[in-house]
Amino acid sequence: MRAQNRIAYIDGWRALAMLLVFCDHLGMNREIGAIYAKSPIGVVSEYGETGVFIFFFISGYVVSLTCLTEIETSGDFCAPAFYARRLFRIVPPLMLYLFVCLSLGAGGVIDFSLDNFFSSAFYLCNSTAPFVSCNWYVGHTWSLAFEEQFYLLFPLVLSFVELRRAPKIIVAASAALVASIPFVFTIWWIGKTGFFIAYGLFFAGYAAAKHGERFIVGVRTYGNAALILSALIVFLPRSVIASFGDDERARAELIDCYRFLYVAAIPTMVLLSGVAKTPLHDALSSGVLAYLGRASYSIYLWQQLCNGPVFNGLGVYAQLGLLSCTVFFCIVLFETIERRLIELGRALSGRLRLRGRLPRGDAMARLQSATGTPGRC
Repeated sequence: MRAQNRIAYIDGWRALAMLLVFCDHLGMNREIGAIYAKSPIGVVSEYGETGVFIFFFISGYVVSLTCLTEIETSGDFCAPAFYARRLFRIVPPLMLYLFVCLSLGAGGVIDFSLDNFFSSAFYLCNSTAPFVSCNWYVGHTWSLAFEEQFYLLFPLVLSFVELRRAPKIIVAASAALVASIPFVFTIWWIGKTGFFIAYGLFFAGYAAAKHGERFIVGVRTYGNAALILSALIVFLPRSVIASFGDDERARAELIDCYRFLYVAAIPTMVLLSGVAKTPLHDALSSGVLAYLGRASYSIYLWQQLCNGPVFNGLGVYAQLGLLSCTVFFCIVLFETIERRLIELGRALSGRLRLRGRLPRGDAMARLQSATGTPGRC
């Protein structure tokens, strides 16, 4: 499952996952919310979290694919190079969004404070830790918080599992402490089960990157059936699941337990949809869908602003027009800023890996030895 020509369909899944979040948040608009409440189309509002869970698996899969390829080609793994790629990919777009929100808040246009800014900037919006304050405009960065916390742990786990290189105890303990914040200070709608599902999907991505090809071959005979079953599990409306509960608490517990099935169903659905020369694979790999998937990060960030309280009173067409303009704006950001930052991150990553080939007595090696960072660079 290491072939790069399979990535196009993954971008298609990114776009679909972003669309699920989009449709859910559209319900914040009063007129669209009323339409959701009165018609079957309202079921789309149940899949926002599902879209984020699909993102989690894809994130784990893509970063694992890159890192495993690095190990295969060089025989080593460079953690600083990994962090350079992640830094340039994730941090600048988020900072731009947060500074715009801060400026709008200072001007009284939206309700946005420094507490909101720093809570999101330090990737804490997946928790109720002391001093954390995350309102609507940064509430969606709970998913980014989980991703960044996973990225702290992943190089340590990867180096230990693939290279048998154990990190220093203080480094591992610090990363585990940060990752445990959302488990200790749990947000009620994520729940402790959400913590385990998130990490289950991240590491399912690693397993898919390492063993996905064998999995596809193993289920080839029942591939279509497995794909349909996994998709039914993922997209079964939560209202159907809740209907089996006798009261509100029982319904919530049913949904909570059911979500654990996503850890197996989402990877199965995504992997089997990537089988080449099938209509589904071709649809997911289509130019427009795959392109929107590549630009989905900024779209995910900025749709929150346009679906916020300030614009909830817009008419349906005005709201959809605003969101269309937002998508166009995000595409411009992607082409003019994000692409260049991604290339800068890759270039810096390459230089760090190159430095890692120097003798172990150099300054960089001594720094790594002192910090216990995995990877020989």
